[in-house]
Amino acid sequence: MMEKHEAMIRFPMLFAVLLLVSLGSMEAQPVGLQYGWLSVVWGDPDPATGESSTISFLLADSDLRVMELTIGEELLAAAGGLLALDNRYVEITLAPGPPESSLDTLPAAASIRPVAPPPGTEDLPRLLGGVSGSKPWISVMCKFSDIAAEPEDLAYFLDMYDNAAGRLDHYWREVSYDEIDVLGSSADGWFNLPNPHVTYVPTPGSGTDADLGALFNDCTAAADPFVDFSNEDTGGYEGINLMFNEVLDCCAWGGSFFATLDGVTKSWRTTWNPPWAFHQEAVIAHEMGHGFGLPHANNSDGDSDPYDSPWDVMSSATGYAVDDPVYGNLGKHVTTYHKDVLGWVDPAERFEVTENGVFAITLDPLGSATTSTYRMAKIPIGGSGSNYYTVEAREAAGAYEADIPGEGPGDRVVILHEVVTGRSEPAWALDADAPPADYADTEGVMWRPGETFVDAANEISVRVVGLTATGFDVEITLGSSLIFGDGFESGDTTAWSSTVP
Repeated sequence: MMEKHEAMIRFPMLFAVLLLVSLGSMEAQPVGLQYGWLSVVWGDPDPATGESSTISFLLADSDLRVMELTIGEELLAAAGGLLALDNRYVEITLAPGPPESSLDTLPAAASIRPVAPPPGTEDLPRLLGGVSGSKPWISVMCKFSDIAAEPEDLAYFLDMYDNAAGRLDHYWREVSYDEIDVLGSSADGWFNLPNPHVTYVPTPGSGTDADLGALFNDCTAAADPFVDFSNEDTGGYEGINLMFNEVLDCCAWGGSFFATLDGVTKSWRTTWNPPWAFHQEAVIAHEMGHGFGLPHANNSDGDSDPYDSPWDVMSSATGYAVDDPVYGNLGKHVTTYHKDVLGWVDPAERFEVTENGVFAITLDPLGSATTSTYRMAKIPIGGSGSNYYTVEAREAAGAYEADIPGEGPGDRVVILHEVVTGRSEPAWALDADAPPADYADTEGVMWRPGETFVDAANEISVRVVGLTATGFDVEITLGSSLIFGDGFESGDTTAWSSTVP
């Protein structure tokens, strides 16, 4: 049986094709200095289970092999976080010694840093940043050789990409303010995999041992006689949504995978989806978000669960989601932090504090198609460019935001996030309650007219002054003498202690 843990790659022309092979004995594990392209793949369990997420790191190394490895949180933070490493050519030092307990124990990185890629690969596109234009995806439906079920027909997967409200082309256009679309997306299948279920998924419905590489290779190979992955020699589909007819391991998965398909060699945005995932369009939007390079969002309770915030499809995807009679829960918007890193916030619509002072701005809700004011504010923490607060307005309205937390239809609130780019989930929704709630749907997270957020240690305050016809008037102050000068009523403040060191 092929294992997920390691793959062999060959380099036709300038890049890699991944073909999974067995890891072998513990003594055969790689050690020392390794070079290669690093891919991040996120595993997301069925929201109904309440289980936590997992992250897989795949390295196409200097020995023309790809291994799965572990990278500790502190090491990730020191290197700039997941987004600074995903799809980068890196130098990794692996910790010495074989694993102590089982073959499932992965080699661990002792150090990691981006380095210059090999000659001829400098133009490999990064998957995150500046995502614009038409981004067609293809859904490829595959069934295990011993399972005949076809959970949905081809029309279901084709229609999921429509431009009608509640479908993915409409969704991504709205979320990106028409910066991207998925026009030209397609679907095909059901194709027969060559092996039975347990060949690919040794423990169906649990664990993290689904052989993602074999699932990708065998599913795309089965589809290849019928699907032109080059998309008529246009550089290939932007991404591939792999749809399977039975559960995988714990999770649906989203990220990227290196392969050559129909003459196109690149890092393909990729998702791996069991039936429970494609029956909830919000989950598909979440996994496609990982394909676009986005990490999870979170709340500020400090636990290890990244599904605690209903304010971003990249956190609690199905929480407080609009329900569709055909496609289940629909995706919400992503936070301004995620929109900003993808290049979807026009610089003229982002207010950025660059000096001490008192600043009065107007924010329109994140779901508004257009704005003549601002969509977000960005406030540096301690003068850092990588740690900052974001301020955004949300309104319970529209095809995707109508059921967000609050007092009902049309309710508007201000949401603040603390961003620490070195974290695995950089954006945390701020909660005024002490301790923060386990789930960010309480009034402590929703800032309303007359309420003021204060981070005294970093000399920052954000006062929600009042409603406008469409959004909020907000006052932002940087500088302690300005915040705590004469006339400031201490009863108006909500103290906050930043988690930034």
